[in-house]
Parts: sequence; C-alpha cells; structure tokens
Amino acid sequence: MSTKTIESPARIAVAACEVHIDSTPQSVYELFINEPENWFFENEESKSKTPTRFDCKIGGKFYIELPDGGFNTIGEVTMLKPGKKIRLSGDCTMPQAVLMNMTISFEGTESGTRVSVDHRMFGEFDDSAPAEFEEGWQDGLDKLKVLVESR
Repeated sequence: MSTKTIESPARIAVAACEVHIDSTPQSVYELFINEPENWFFENEESKSKTPTRFDCKIGGKFYIELPDGGFNTIGEVTMLKPGKKIRLSGDCTMPQAVLMNMTISFEGTESGTRVSVDHRMFGEFDDSAPAEFEEGWQDGLDKLKVLVESR
C-alpha cells in the first residue's frame, strides 16, 4: 500500500447561467426531465451515440449512456420540487477530488419561465472548469429553449 498527500488546495467556484423560455414552468420542467437527450448534448453525433437520460426520483441519476452499455453520471438527484427546482450532486465524471451541487430553478415570469442553473464546485479543478461548465449549461439551456418553443 502507499499513501500520498497532494498539496493542491481545495477551491470553490460557482458557474451560473439562465435563459428565458416562452412557456409555463411546468411545461419547461417536463421537457427538461423527460427529454434530456434532445437538449443536453454536445453535437448531433453525441446526441445519437451517447444520449443523456434523467431518472426523475430522489437518488435517480442524470447521466450519459455510453456505446459499450456503460454510463457517465453527471449527478444524482438530491432534491425535486416538481415544476420548480431540481438539485443534483456529484462529480460530473471529473477525475479530480471534487464535489458539485447543481441547482436548476424554473421560475414563472409574466411572459414565461426563467430557467437558471447554479453550479457550485468544491475541491480540485482546473482554472478553466467553471467557465467550461457555464458554457456547457448555457448551451443546454439554449437548446432547451428552442425545443420548448418549437412545440
């Protein structure tokens, strides 16, 4: 056996983004949980080869299916307030020692729904990680907006 101490300091960061969608909070929430493969993907190839899934229950997983039958868990569901809020916790498949809490809120406005993501991370991560998570979430939210408003 061997024990190793890493001198990398633990850090905290927050990545946040939002989008306004012309629909009700309940409709947006339902597409968020029921069709993640249609809004949370990197490109058209990954959309079909590694689809995203959401197991909507406490302890359920928000994950990406892999072609070999495995999966990468983005986070585990730790809070559900249907039509209002979801919280996920996990490591987003990062190899470093890191914990992430992601809160997705669906807030009704006069003209639709404001969907916001508050993605907090604690532990070891590269300087670029917070911006990359923000970019990824914003891309997904923009795709969610197109999906919801096209129906």
